[in-house]
Amino acid sequence: MVIQACCRCAVDITLKDGGLAVEAERQPLGPMPVPRLLRAVSGRVPSPGRFCLYLVLASTPLLAVSGEVFGVVSLRAISILVLFPLLAALAILVVVKPRDLDRTALTGFAWGLVACAGYDCFRLPTIYVFHLWGDFFGKIGGWATGTNSDYLAGYLWRYLGDGAGIGVVVFLQAAAIGVSWWPRRYVIASTIAFAILPVWTGLVLTDALAPAGRALFPLTLATLTLSLAGHLIYGAILGYGVWASQRPQPGPPCAIPRSGRAPAASRTPAGHRV
Repeated sequence: MVIQACCRCAVDITLKDGGLAVEAERQPLGPMPVPRLLRAVSGRVPSPGRFCLYLVLASTPLLAVSGEVFGVVSLRAISILVLFPLLAALAILVVVKPRDLDRTALTGFAWGLVACAGYDCFRLPTIYVFHLWGDFFGKIGGWATGTNSDYLAGYLWRYLGDGAGIGVVVFLQAAAIGVSWWPRRYVIASTIAFAILPVWTGLVLTDALAPAGRALFPLTLATLTLSLAGHLIYGAILGYGVWASQRPQPGPPCAIPRSGRAPAASRTPAGHRV
């Protein structure tokens, strides 16, 4: 008989000399149906409510900047009415009922800080040494504190909100999709792609569509190139963090070793009849 296993391998099991002969042939991996993909993702997210809470809390600081630029909502109001209450609720959950998901989010938070620092190692010299563009985080800090300019608050927002928040989102997505068996170059490529779209693209569109006087920085060839380069650096560091910190998990379903033999545990001793 022939068993078609998970679109990944074909196993031919035949009776030979009173025993079982097992031959495996690798099959090309076809597209996974959407329902199966959704079941696989849901199986990797044992706490969907907490997962969504993390996503909302981590993505709010970045989205709130666009809301402030367009006059929809203020960063100060978002901080008081959304971020602080959600953070308090999440802290209680983590203390009272900890989950593995919390460790993933904390790791993403830490790697987001590292990636943001790597971005700034490139960005700050272009601002304060070469004077190629301006530093708009004083403005963002002023929006958050209700003042004209506040660089301390602005950089706290950048690191603890934007940089670390995106890190949490990326790590949670990676855990839900299950990228631990991906090659390193694929993991890094996926996080770079996320840093470009939607993160960098959203920043550029926010600036391009901003009302007069509300743009974060002027859109020129130099600022577009520098901001894109910074996001590439951020995405690459974050991708390395995802690859380096993922705990080993079982590989693709029914994966067969490259030798073509079935795993030792699944082979039936000769002479055993079925």
